[in-house]
Amino acid sequence: MANLINPNLKSFFTSTPTFAEFVDTQATLLWHGDHLKRSVQKAKIFSGFDEYGGRQLKSFKPDCIHAFFDHLAAKGLNGNTINHYAAMLTKVFKQAVRNTHIMTAPQFTWREVRGNQRPLYYTNTQLAAMESHFDEYHPAWWLRHFIIIGAETGMRLGEILTLKPAAITSGDDGSTWAHLTKTKNGDERFVPLNIRVQKALAALDNEPMRHHRGNEHLFYRCWAEMRTKVLQGDKRYVFHTLRHTAATVMANDFHANTAIIGMLLGHKCEKTTAKYIKTKPEALQALVARFGQKPFGNTLEEKGASQ
Repeated sequence: MANLINPNLKSFFTSTPTFAEFVDTQATLLWHGDHLKRSVQKAKIFSGFDEYGGRQLKSFKPDCIHAFFDHLAAKGLNGNTINHYAAMLTKVFKQAVRNTHIMTAPQFTWREVRGNQRPLYYTNTQLAAMESHFDEYHPAWWLRHFIIIGAETGMRLGEILTLKPAAITSGDDGSTWAHLTKTKNGDERFVPLNIRVQKALAALDNEPMRHHRGNEHLFYRCWAEMRTKVLQGDKRYVFHTLRHTAATVMANDFHANTAIIGMLLGHKCEKTTAKYIKTKPEALQALVARFGQKPFGNTLEEKGASQ
């Protein structure tokens, strides 16, 4: 009778690998390049939630995945970011089906992405309130300095965490730079540091990871508390919004062009940079107000009347 059992069913009723074991053996077949690194990191985060990494593939039901998504949302991730995890999980479970470890993949629901899900930017008033929230007596006082660095350099959190004293260099002209050797697009980048950022880094011993390592849960818990007290609990306000803020300030307040902003942020495509720049209402008002100032001399009607 055993020979009459469908090979797929036979594989299903025997022991299947755990999620972590399967990803470890299949990762290079599922993803390539920088996408491989990012997807494996997402798989590790999934594995670390409620010991999911040690569970057999066939034990996962849709509600398991939904619980993980709720966990990500509670940490402040928006629907679009959560769906990146959904894409990773879809690939993993489809591969498990192809390898006959499971009969069907769990049919979980992706997060709805609404039109206003894109991160906003922080106003000067919000930034000041955020910094004040993390005063010297706060258990996560170091988050104040992370906020300053993120808002005034546009560096990603992951890039900030790679900084060490040797990465902070000074030029002959007195300028100070952060040398990023590991970035999302794979290229190294030099980021100029103003005085406030230099002081913020000095308060972190020029090695932000020393304060973040082992405090990841404190980081997200305190950020969520700050968001509730200062930002009306709007979950779109995450640490990455500081990067959007830097781009928006450079474009609206400093009138930098998209190419320059892209260089500072480490973008290879100007279209990507454009997505980071939000138009401030006051910038539009100031632009329209200039029409009344006649910066270009007489209008065409005035010139015609004078001829």
